[in-house]
Amino acid sequence: MKTIASLRQEIDQVHKELHALLLRRRELTMAVWEIKQQEGQPFFNAAREDQILQDFLNMDGKQGQDPQFDELLKGVMSSVLREYEKYLRFHYDK
Repeated sequence: MKTIASLRQEIDQVHKELHALLLRRRELTMAVWEIKQQEGQPFFNAAREDQILQDFLNMDGKQGQDPQFDELLKGVMSSVLREYEKYLRFHYDK
């Protein structure tokens, strides 16, 4: 039987994995932004962002089955996108 302590250890591991993934996403996002700057492309691409959100919501193929969780996922990814945008603007729009 699982215990609260063992489940919390699993949650802590998920946090470590999320942290590593967010760092990797930052590296990739920065690389994309550098190429965009070199090619004179605009910083923001609304169509790409919409596609990211839709893909993220439907990764498990269950979009719409739990609307509250869909909103939570959309909020998380929207926040990630906004915060990365602020981060990039801070580091590259000088």
